[in-house]
Amino acid sequence: MKFVISRYNNDISWLNDYPNSECIVYDRSDNGTVVTNAIVMPNIGTDLYDKFTFIIDNYDNLPDVAVYTKANLWKYISKEEFDLVKDNQTFTPLLTKNHKVKEGVSFYKDGMYHEINNYWYLGAHPAWHFREITEMFEMGKREYNVFAPGSNYILPKENILKHSKEFYERLKSFLDWDVYPGDAMLLERCLYVLWK
Repeated sequence: MKFVISRYNNDISWLNDYPNSECIVYDRSDNGTVVTNAIVMPNIGTDLYDKFTFIIDNYDNLPDVAVYTKANLWKYISKEEFDLVKDNQTFTPLLTKNHKVKEGVSFYKDGMYHEINNYWYLGAHPAWHFREITEMFEMGKREYNVFAPGSNYILPKENILKHSKEFYERLKSFLDWDVYPGDAMLLERCLYVLWK
């Protein structure tokens, strides 16, 4: 198993439970705990900036399958749920089946999380590229977004290679202007569509 991990001040000792795994850590920590041999990153653009960086830098040599995740994976899926799917060789969203739901706003259907597409999450986090992202992914036409909260996925390279390296460079360029841009939240809600 190969992990591509985006870390910000998180404990990653949970990786000890997967001793035969390879791990690449993109570390944006600012508390003096940067992981040995990590790729040090600026703290911008959330985990998506790191994931897109890995895809761009390794586009012609991607692993056949890898787990693309935040370092705090257990916030988004339980270890027990992850262990059931960790060896999947196909596209697999990593999400708990116990995420908070609210009638008329969010729910589970066919094992996936659905959330109303009214951009409620952008209140405190503006998006500079709102129009471009929503048009690119036809977000304005969807009543609900289907996605894995936390943007953690098992990704075969063929799913990534559905799109050009230049496409990922463009997505990454939407994220480099703030620590937590609203653009990242928009893109988080598009990854399932992007890679499915």
